[in-house]
Amino acid sequence: MGTWDTSIEGNDTFQDIYSNFMERYNSGDDPRQITETILSDFREYFLDIDDRNNALFGLSRAQWETNSLDAETLEQVKEIVRSGNDLKLWKGLGADEATLRKRKARLERFLKTISAEREKPKRRLKKKFEFEKKVLVKLPSPDGKKTLDIAEKYGDKKYMHTSGLLMWENGGGSILYFSQTDQNISATWLDNTLLVITHDRDIVFSKKDEKACFMGDEIIIQYKEK
Repeated sequence: MGTWDTSIEGNDTFQDIYSNFMERYNSGDDPRQITETILSDFREYFLDIDDRNNALFGLSRAQWETNSLDAETLEQVKEIVRSGNDLKLWKGLGADEATLRKRKARLERFLKTISAEREKPKRRLKKKFEFEKKVLVKLPSPDGKKTLDIAEKYGDKKYMHTSGLLMWENGGGSILYFSQTDQNISATWLDNTLLVITHDRDIVFSKKDEKACFMGDEIIIQYKEK
């Protein structure tokens, strides 16, 4: 068994069940429906002699945290702890007496915890939105006072749009926008006030400004298809 982690959650089977349950819970699914899905998807865990206990610990912990611990699951955990079944498994795997005493204490504490109903269910965690930016053009003007920034934007690994910003040190804004990925676009400053943007002819712009201005610094923008 390698390193003896006597904690209830310190094994892959517990984590597989618990994390799968909580992922579905945080997505808005009903806890009782999640339980049915878990029992079906991880059926082999609950039938396997070596995995069954930890699978039930993971399920009961997730149910308890979501105020959905059912009587049958709680009773199965009680039977495991009170009968010494889990300790017999550990002893069969070679755990020494000191390790078994620690495991026994953890089991009893775990059972005591889930036997008392939580005051309220654990708050669902909103999935963090992953934003990514793939820079296509980063081009300062000759005078160094402004910069053209064209980039593809992605959310949760999915392409959203491509936008172009013309920014000065203290301000600026969007000058172009389209929603087609893998398009070629480049730019050249002819001087400090004339910007030429070269792009694939298939691009359909939803925003295509031909001028930009900030604090009296006016820029003319020309678009060329290639």
